[in-house]
Amino acid sequence: MSSIAPCESHTQSQLDFPIGWFSVARSRDIGKGEVQRVYAFDRELALFRTREGKAVVLDAFCPHLGAHMGVEGRVVGETLRCPFHGWQFGVDGACTEIPYCDEVPERARVRSWTVSETNGDIMVWYHPNEEAPGWDVPMVEELCSDEWTDPQYWEFTIPNHIQNIAENTCDPVHFQFVHKMPDTPPSEITVAEDGRVLTLVADAKEAVHPNTLTVHMHNPGLAIVRTSYGPGAEMLVYSTAQPTHLNETHMRWSLTVRKEIVDFVGDDVMRGIKDGIGDDYPIWEHKIYRAKPVFCKADQSLVGFRKWVRQFYV
Repeated sequence: MSSIAPCESHTQSQLDFPIGWFSVARSRDIGKGEVQRVYAFDRELALFRTREGKAVVLDAFCPHLGAHMGVEGRVVGETLRCPFHGWQFGVDGACTEIPYCDEVPERARVRSWTVSETNGDIMVWYHPNEEAPGWDVPMVEELCSDEWTDPQYWEFTIPNHIQNIAENTCDPVHFQFVHKMPDTPPSEITVAEDGRVLTLVADAKEAVHPNTLTVHMHNPGLAIVRTSYGPGAEMLVYSTAQPTHLNETHMRWSLTVRKEIVDFVGDDVMRGIKDGIGDDYPIWEHKIYRAKPVFCKADQSLVGFRKWVRQFYV
């Protein structure tokens, strides 16, 4: 007699954190001399901005007796001072001073994460083997262009792995069934010659505001989404992500439109993008990850995404 297998929510394999650049804060949210507690990659981190203005991310716990330096820690010049016994740690994570001892132990250091402060976000590089960054964070010129509006900033948390969220972008069929579009927009994905950047182009001519959508995905959780409604009528969403847990991701979006359309449909199209997350949320909240999904012949963009995303795991 055969037996019923355990529920797949308990048996499906789990993804690790992918390699790449991930946001941990907005630049505007931490000033010189300020310290913040950050949680990312299932780790406690300490973010601080030195007196000279450099953003630094360190492992949070002091190697002395384990105090969390992101909680009541203090910036002293270019260092972060532990609130427990005053040990100071520089931007490279090495202890530079112990106020009551002339000799600093060689092992007195914490991990310093590689940081890139770009496009208004503080980004950190994640690699499980601590390898150096393999690429730079792309600059997004529209976010500081006089021809585009000042960005609107939006943040939200999704109870799912970062890859499942990124995969949504390469799933044109779900726009019809989840977002109630009249049909599935014709879509095509391509991958750059070096194999790293994935581009999706979708022709949503039957949408409420007919458009062409172009997505450049640099790693799971880092995407530039441009939507064109016609000449001079464009919107941009710069999407970054902070993987807090394996099954929780905090998203940061910067949205802007061309000034020519801001008073006509600019606010409407940006609001529509935000409202769309409400449609996706119940799916993300309850779905599992299928390591070996059953695809059909029409799932070409999803198959392409799964092939592309493999490179971000060791």
